[in-house]
Amino acid sequence: MLDNIAVRSDARAQDLHADYTSSYRANAACVRELGRLHDEIAALLIDARVPADLHVPEEPVVRRSPARCLVQLGPVALTVAWLQRAQGTVADGELLVVVWRGEVAVRTPQGFERAHQQSGASSATALWETVLVVSAQSETKWGWAPADASGEAMSSAALAQQCVERLRSAYAECTRER
Repeated sequence: MLDNIAVRSDARAQDLHADYTSSYRANAACVRELGRLHDEIAALLIDARVPADLHVPEEPVVRRSPARCLVQLGPVALTVAWLQRAQGTVADGELLVVVWRGEVAVRTPQGFERAHQQSGASSATALWETVLVVSAQSETKWGWAPADASGEAMSSAALAQQCVERLRSAYAECTRER
């Protein structure tokens, strides 16, 4: 009777961990894992300051929400965003990580009377980006894998390390060009 039902075109046919990532238990685990990832990024920015030979005019600006983390470090920025349908499962989601050249965390004046004094909007250019999906059999075996299945899954700590290294590399490159 059900032989004529088609499989969704966006279903991951080869996802070995679909049972767990399709469960609602994985949604709560994903929120905790995103928190760990954001915490690790913030900790790495504090622990591994930009080398002394590179002058940083200001501290990194870190803005967080449950599904997003934005870091502005001078002329470069890092965004980490979890994209998922409103009623979807973790299996439907993707983690988008982008390193930008330009200002992403716009510094707005505190008072409305100064709104007219804002500098003109500058556009940011993506220098590096990657899309990752969850690869997990359970919360304890959580990993972030490239969406195109081109590499191994990595832990949140390893991903945070990679993100901060890319941000610091972009910062060094942009400050040399000045």
